[in-house]
Amino acid sequence: MLSGTQKVHAQFPGSGKISILLVSPFQEDDSSLRHILHNDGWQISRCKTVKEASAQLKKDAPSIVICERDLPDGCWKDVFGFVGSLTNPPLVLVVSRHADENLWGEVLNLGGYDVLLKPFDRAEVTRVVGMAWRHFLRPVPKLAPQFA
Repeated sequence: MLSGTQKVHAQFPGSGKISILLVSPFQEDDSSLRHILHNDGWQISRCKTVKEASAQLKKDAPSIVICERDLPDGCWKDVFGFVGSLTNPPLVLVVSRHADENLWGEVLNLGGYDVLLKPFDRAEVTRVVGMAWRHFLRPVPKLAPQFA
C-alpha cells in the first residue's frame, strides 16, 4: 500500500502529445489531477459544462477525456455522445464520488474506458490514465470479414 506522500511514476510512451480534457465544474478536481499528473508530458485543459466541452472538442483533439458523472447542463453521456462523432475519438473516463457496479457497467457497455472514484487516489489515477494513454496509442487491428 502506498502512503499519501509516495510518488508513483508511470512509464508513458515518449512521443506524442499527451493531452487530457477534464470536464468538471469542480476546481478541486482540476487541482488534484494536475498535482497527481505533474509529469511534464501531460497537457491538461478544463471545461465546466457539456456545452464548453463540445466547443473545446471541436477545436482540440485530446487523447483522453475525464468527465464528471453529473454536470451543470447534462451528464457524462452527453459528452460521450459528442466524443463518438469525432474522427479520432478520445477515450472517456467517468469520475464520480458515488460509483457503483451499475455506473461501471453502464460506462463500459456504452464504450467508455473506465470509472475513477473521488477523492482521487494517486496510484489509481496514474495507473488508469497510463493504461488509457497506451490503449489510445495502440493501433486497432482490422478484422477480416467472416463468411459463413
